[in-house]
Amino acid sequence: MKKLLLLFQCLVLAVVVSRAQTTILDFETAATSTVFQYFGSTLDGTFNEVIANPNPTGSNTSSMVGRYVKPAVAEVWAGCFSNPDPTVAVDLAANGRIAVKVHRDRIGNLTLKLENSTNGGANWVTTVQNTKINEWEELVFDASQPSIEPPFASASGFVYTRVVLFFDFGASGTGSDVVSYFDDIVALPNATVTTTILDFETPATGTTFQYFGSTLDGTLTETIANPNPTGLNTSANVLKYVKPAVAEVWAGAFSNPDPTTPVDVSGGAKVCIKVHLDHIGNLALKLEGSTSGKPNWITQVPNTKVNEWEELCFDASVPSIEPPFEAASGIYTRVVLFFDFGTPGTGTDVVSYLDDVVVKSGGAPQVRTVNFKVDMNSYTANFDQVYISGNFNNWSGDANPLSDPDLDGIWEGSITVPNGLYEYKVTLDNWAVQEQFGGFEECTKTDPSGQFVNRFLPVSADTDVPRFCFNSCYACGEEVKITFKLGMNGIAPNPDGVWLAGGGNFDVPGGKYKMSDTDGDGIFEIVVPRRQGFSSYYTFANGPCPDYSCKENLEGLPCGNPANFNDRFLPATNANVTVATCFGACFTNAECISSVKNLVQDAQIFTLLGNPSNAGTTVLQFGNSIFEDKSIMLTNTIGQVIGQWHLSGGMPQFELHTSDFQPGIYFVTVRAGERFFTRKLVR
Repeated sequence: MKKLLLLFQCLVLAVVVSRAQTTILDFETAATSTVFQYFGSTLDGTFNEVIANPNPTGSNTSSMVGRYVKPAVAEVWAGCFSNPDPTVAVDLAANGRIAVKVHRDRIGNLTLKLENSTNGGANWVTTVQNTKINEWEELVFDASQPSIEPPFASASGFVYTRVVLFFDFGASGTGSDVVSYFDDIVALPNATVTTTILDFETPATGTTFQYFGSTLDGTLTETIANPNPTGLNTSANVLKYVKPAVAEVWAGAFSNPDPTTPVDVSGGAKVCIKVHLDHIGNLALKLEGSTSGKPNWITQVPNTKVNEWEELCFDASVPSIEPPFEAASGIYTRVVLFFDFGTPGTGTDVVSYLDDVVVKSGGAPQVRTVNFKVDMNSYTANFDQVYISGNFNNWSGDANPLSDPDLDGIWEGSITVPNGLYEYKVTLDNWAVQEQFGGFEECTKTDPSGQFVNRFLPVSADTDVPRFCFNSCYACGEEVKITFKLGMNGIAPNPDGVWLAGGGNFDVPGGKYKMSDTDGDGIFEIVVPRRQGFSSYYTFANGPCPDYSCKENLEGLPCGNPANFNDRFLPATNANVTVATCFGACFTNAECISSVKNLVQDAQIFTLLGNPSNAGTTVLQFGNSIFEDKSIMLTNTIGQVIGQWHLSGGMPQFELHTSDFQPGIYFVTVRAGERFFTRKLVR
């Protein structure tokens, strides 16, 4: 019997937890009853009746029910609305579904509409078919589904006071009165389903993780006997995780091979993991390998117990702590774990244990309150009212007004929303004026079409947004503008663009910070607003290469820091500043000149011996009159810098080894003093 039970436990990976419910209307008491007012038919303005249950059998043996009549002559949108509204609101911040019992003499549908949200939700309407005739059945409406009418938003996380019902929505009157009955309108929490990803008890539910970022790089974790089979984890086997004495702050381990059961967080879910640590720290979870092309997702949770098992849960609806700050959704194939994420090795190996990686889907969404303070003192034009307009209120111009009761110019207010990533702007007088952004601000996000730039707001807890100035990410007076100007130093710009990148503040090449040459003068520019005191490493890239393969090469140059990938450094900035330089060089101007004189092309600077370079070596022979120090740059046809060299003035030639180069065309540029020349090299 014991073996049979163990087999059953191994095969059953999902468990549905029982549900509770909140009654909105059951027509049995004054507190749980109301009448509905008809519209869209010959019964306009009259009310329905509450009557004795005409068929108290099956799933509904209650005494009283609502009677609904769709007259012989009725619009396709004929229905009825609660009047007065129910005493108990429809709370979809605490629940995920609404159920209604119906009794019909035909197959058709019931359409439910919820109106008058108390926390900013748009009206929501959806339809469910009935499947039974002349008996009671329960129809369930999923609040996470988008409304069938604009703005097509879900009702999850919102509270509504009015209920509207449409029997046979979309169908006009049939020529005869059609009578239906309804009862027991209740709010239901989503049923919770637990799916086991890893429990390390069977081959199908076990794997190893490969270490990275430490002295254990490339080795694998161990599955061992549970060192403390007590409390909430008495299972036989667990995973042992070691953070070595010497480890990066981002040291971790990724599943290798990936779990047999992928991590499915569709529709919002939590990934829960049991952990056993000998200290207070944290566990960061990263999900990779989306089957639908979604970005990787990472978040972290602190542990609260020492030397005992506890379960940490990671809410997939919480925005990632790394760009693009989106919530997790869909299916992921790889699990990455980081114990004490953000902390380097302590000088001693730290051993932790984990077990039971599961997905818990369903349950009510977490609803948060976000408070705003908008400083309007720097805005000099006349206005009457300030609003917060965003995708949480269908970009309404008057749905979320702020107030300034003490007349100090600081307008305050709040919104209530589920966990998620939101976009918004501050607007004035019902969209008479809106904030305008360039897309390079720290608090903004550009939509995929490139047309709209909005503030973005990751919400994972009740939040007080730091006070900011209208049209700025920062408090009034704190913003400085940093203008970067870049000359290409004789290199052809990549047709896909040139980027400011790197340093942990400027995204990858191909990301947010694309530079432009709007006047066609060959100098690329970008203006980046930042808070006073901002400093950062940075680099430039000729093309959209997320792997940085097309970044400039400053190796050996004074403006490149060898301790930080040979990137440039911008010191603390306390006023508007312009940074002008050239790609792959340390000039302090974007014209790429080392003095007031313009550079002159001079073919006498060098010749190429061994071109095409079939033997694997090409010699640069310098002219007899070239005595200055020389800078050599090798680029490919798309402008990537392949190599750079700096020679003293006394060297008459330079051997360029090309045996490792891919066959193709390259360009060799030599600069000596105020002269330069570029020649084509064929490999």
